[in-house]
Amino acid sequence: MAAQDPTRIVATIGGKPLTARQALDLLKPLPPQERKRFEANLQGLVQQIYMEDQLADEATKLSLDQQSPWKEQLRMARANILTQAYLSKVANSANATPGALSDDPRQYYDSHPNDFDQVKLSGIFIAFSPPGTPASGNAAANRTEEQARQKADDVEKKLKTNADFATLARTESDNQQLAAKGGDLGTFTTGDVGLPADIKAAVLKLQAGQISEPIRMPNGFFILKVESRNKQPFELARAGIAQRLQNEKNQAAVKQELDKYKIEVKDPDFFN
Repeated sequence: MAAQDPTRIVATIGGKPLTARQALDLLKPLPPQERKRFEANLQGLVQQIYMEDQLADEATKLSLDQQSPWKEQLRMARANILTQAYLSKVANSANATPGALSDDPRQYYDSHPNDFDQVKLSGIFIAFSPPGTPASGNAAANRTEEQARQKADDVEKKLKTNADFATLARTESDNQQLAAKGGDLGTFTTGDVGLPADIKAAVLKLQAGQISEPIRMPNGFFILKVESRNKQPFELARAGIAQRLQNEKNQAAVKQELDKYKIEVKDPDFFN
């Protein structure tokens, strides 16, 4: 509707009219995800941006942008924004670089056979509190690591005597959401970057129907069951591989740029 009638008055702020075009111009610098976050209170967001623009103008009239400490803070903020802009340009420039043989998705797929298994997992989580964690009313959260390990071992023994995994998950898992679903964790691809290394290492050793030993995590132990395991076809993996290879190329380009500025200390006493 703003495009149909950009001069329409959509609000007043401090008694001054605000047109649809002006409101959209205020929102334009925000990335889409940021605008979406404020969908429920868009008027509050417009008010905030408008107010900051007006107050910034007032500060400039008073030459506050030329006074310490704001002058230095503005310089640092500007440098930070331009740094991000430059590194973004460096990364995007890597997109235009002709691909080498190592950029070929098919070659990557064939040379990384352990990254393209799709596994449906179930899990039982036994929690413990790392040393120094304040006590709480939750008994599971107050367990020591040794106590959690003992319980995880007991659960593993029950599973090895053919106890039903989903039933034990509902009664023994300290993750309530996981317990409610009978331990169902969903389906993962073994090459997913979000899959913790310890979890991946354990899953790679298991076939469908097999159960892992307790896997230590920072705040508990996981016992996993591989419900099913299938190879992801190349055609389904192709788009993800291409994106992964491009991300790696972008990151390499940025790292090469940042490596130019590694510090070499000549006077350790100064930095101490």
